[in-house]
Amino acid sequence: MDNKIEDFSQYFLEETSVLDLDLPNGDPMKYCDKQVRVHLFGPATDQYEKASQSLQREATKRAMNSVGTKNRKTKEDADSDIRFLLAITDRFENFPYPGGAEAIFRELKLKYIQDQIKEHLAELGNFFGGTKKA
Repeated sequence: MDNKIEDFSQYFLEETSVLDLDLPNGDPMKYCDKQVRVHLFGPATDQYEKASQSLQREATKRAMNSVGTKNRKTKEDADSDIRFLLAITDRFENFPYPGGAEAIFRELKLKYIQDQIKEHLAELGNFFGGTKKA
């Protein structure tokens, strides 16, 4: 009987992924001629799992306490999204925006960055490296 331990790591999701950001017109987003990137923790990490659970708890809590104005709910949703994105963002590369990631996510004129991150997170293939050679 073969007691060899099998290596299933080739089937695992990577813990992080790097997203090269684009401008809304589709051009690469560059700062000082360098590609702007964001390093993200993926679904196979504690950071992502805790952030996701927190986001779900907040949404459930708001739904159960759905008294208030629509404007307040919209602001609370935006704040929850920002907290989630902050929790799963490791760092931005080549974009020294004043105030860092939180300021980037709160700036409505940079909303396209949030949109790209959410789209990137929705595709698990972005966190899968495939077969690795030992």
